[in-house]
This record gives sequence, C-alpha cells and structure tokens, in this order.
Amino acid sequence: MVQSLRRYGGRYSNAPIFAVTPRLGAPLSSKTQQIFEEHNIRHLIVKPHETSIGYRWNHFINKPIAILAVDQICKTEAVAWLDSDLLIVGEPGELALADGENFLACTSDRLGGTTGPGDEMEPYWHEVCKVLGLDLEQLPWVTTAQEGLKIRYYFNSGVFVYRRGHNFAQQYLRNCLKMLDARVSSSVCGFFFADQVALGLTAAQLKLSWRSLPYSHNYPVSPLTHGDWYDESRLREACIIHYHNSMWMPFWTTFLDCLTETHPRAAVWMATIGPMVNQIPLPYKAFNKVLGRVRQSQKTHYQSTCTVY
Repeated sequence: MVQSLRRYGGRYSNAPIFAVTPRLGAPLSSKTQQIFEEHNIRHLIVKPHETSIGYRWNHFINKPIAILAVDQICKTEAVAWLDSDLLIVGEPGELALADGENFLACTSDRLGGTTGPGDEMEPYWHEVCKVLGLDLEQLPWVTTAQEGLKIRYYFNSGVFVYRRGHNFAQQYLRNCLKMLDARVSSSVCGFFFADQVALGLTAAQLKLSWRSLPYSHNYPVSPLTHGDWYDESRLREACIIHYHNSMWMPFWTTFLDCLTETHPRAAVWMATIGPMVNQIPLPYKAFNKVLGRVRQSQKTHYQSTCTVY
C-alpha cells in the first residue's frame, strides 16, 4: 500500500504515513523495515490499551487502538485510515475534507448492514444501538455502491477520513469496547463486522457532518466475490483498490490480468513485485501458530458467552 501511495497518490504522495503494530506478533522483517525507511514511514509499536487487554484475540480491535495511537501524536488537521490491503492506482482526490465536512467513508456493500425492518441483520443493529445509547430509527440512510440498496448508516472501514478535534478516535475505541463488553452477536455474521458497524455509529453519535466516498475510493477485488461482483468498468474508474486476498496465489494471475486491462501502468509495476509470499522465518511461523491457537481458543470462549440476535 505505502509503495503504491508514494508512486501514484498524486497530491497525497508525500503525506505522512504511520504504520502501527498494535499487539504482540512476529517482528517486522528487514525487508519491511527497509521499505519503511525508503518511504519515510513512521512505525509505532503500541502497548496494550488497559481496557482492551481482554480482547487482544480480536484482530478488529487493532484498528481503533491504532487510530487512537496516531491521533494522539500527529499534527495534521485530518487523519485518513487506509487498510494495509489497498493498492493506490491514481490520486484519491475525494479524500480531501471540504469546509464543514468532518467524516468521509464509502458504503461499499450491504454485508454487515441492514435494509431496515424485516432484514435479518436488523435485530443485531437494534441491540448495538441500545448498547451505544442511539435510536436506530434516527440513523441516516445511505446507498450501497455495489448493490444500490438503501441501508442504515453503515460504511466499510477499509478507507475513511475524519477531522481531528471531535474526539472521534477516543469514541471509536470506546464504542468498539462497549460492543464487545455487551457480548452482542449477529445470527448472520457473528461480530465479524463490529468495527464497521461501530464506525458509522460513532460518527452519528458525535453528529459529525459527513459525505459518502465513491466506489472508486474503495473498490473491492476478492477471490470470494470476483465471479459475482467484478466489473471491469468500475475497476477502471478506481483509484483505490481493496484487494483483500487477491495478491496471493493462485488468484494473483487473475488479479494481474484485471489490472493489465484497467490500469496497465500499475500492472507493469506490480508484475515486477510479484505475488505475496510468506517469507517469515520458521521460528516465527511456529510462534505465530501457537499464538494463533491461543487467540482462537479465547475467541471461541468469548463466542460461547454472547447473546445472538
């Protein structure tokens, strides 16, 4: 992501970038450290937040922890969160906050959202709103970019921008922890999309003025949805590609073919990089495997204590 932002990000090519390690794991490789140095990336290692220690098994809690860590030290007027599995192929001009705007994000699709009464996700949303002290019926409506469906206020958390000074980072983490403490789970997707549900609800809670980002600023390409969702014209319009697992074999060749047809300049560059390969040394692989088992056990125990809606 950082290499493509520096290469194709236009006015954002030289923006300050923070990379955050929010929990215990294998150390960064020397190659990653070299890339960070070459591209002026500031790496933060965050100590466990005392209120989130019991949820370190949940990798989605890493996002609000990382955001708060950056928010507390950065000097910019706004903060943009970019997931690590993004490819920048053009200047993302819509990321700029206009006067009076305090929050930007894209409603990519309906996964995790609710279309209202009768939707199987509606009971879960109702309970989450109760936990956060919000009135479900007072939430704004947005339209999904993929399906064109009207759903309650909900955004993909892979790309978003907020203006600092409104306590957003602190409230986002607080809300994610409240939802985990409440042990609320969806009958459809468990708590998989909890950080995304909390994202929009935090903006609503703080009454932040907002604007929906276009699909071009968070366009997904995934082996899981490629057959049903892929649209060459939409990929051609995209400046931020959310590639999910597309850079791993065997889907890598399909992804590269799609890029060649839509963003040939980026495709030539990506071809020199090649697919992702797990090059972590064997001792750290073993360490991560044990750590993964521990966290999975903690997750399973937590799930058994949840109320499902």
